[in-house]
Amino acid sequence: MLEINNKEDIIIPFEKIGDSDWTIKTSKIIEAFADTWEEEHRTPISAGEITALETKLGTTLPKGLSLFYQTFGLANIGEELQDLDQMEWMKDIWAKNPQDGPDFTDQDNEVLPYLVTFSNYIGNGNIFCFHSETKEIYLFDHDSTIYINRIFNTADDYIKGCLIFAQAELYGEDTDQEDADEWSEEIAEQLFGEDTIKQWKY
Repeated sequence: MLEINNKEDIIIPFEKIGDSDWTIKTSKIIEAFADTWEEEHRTPISAGEITALETKLGTTLPKGLSLFYQTFGLANIGEELQDLDQMEWMKDIWAKNPQDGPDFTDQDNEVLPYLVTFSNYIGNGNIFCFHSETKEIYLFDHDSTIYINRIFNTADDYIKGCLIFAQAELYGEDTDQEDADEWSEEIAEQLFGEDTIKQWKY
C-alpha cells in the first residue's frame, strides 16, 4: 500500500490522462486512498453512459474526464465528482429562482452560459465546471468578488492536482499530516503555480 513518509514518496500520476502508465500510478493512489477511508472501489462508467450524458447535456465531456470515468468511475479523488445525473449547466442552477443566486458580474456572465458542473469542493459549496467549447476548468467560488474564474487548462490538471493532495492523507508512521500536507502543496505549486493553489485551496 502506498505510504507517504517523505516528499519523494508522493506520486505525480500522469502528465495527461491517457499516458502509457497513467492507469498504474493513478490506480495505486486511488486504491490506497479508498482503503484508508474503508471505501469500496468504484465501478467504471461505460462508454454508453458517457454518450447518454453528452446527449442530455448537448456537449461533449473533456477527453481526459471521459477517459477517467471509463477507467475509474466516480472514484474518490479527495473532492466529490458529481454523479452523472447531478451534472448540469451552471446557468440552470438558479434559473427558476434567480433571486436566490449570486449577483454575477459582467465577467462572470461572459462564461456562465458555457459552464457544465462536474465536481464539488467538499464542505464549502464551491463548484468545478468545464467550459463546453474550450474544455478548460473553471471554479465557482461563492466567497469571491468575481464568482467564476478559470483555474486549469484541462480536466487532467484538476484530477492530477486532486490526486497529489489526496496523498497527504496517506502519511506513514515516520511522518505526520502537517508534513504531508506541506509536501503535497509544494509539489502542486511547482506544477500549477502558487496563485492557482491559493485560489483553489484558500
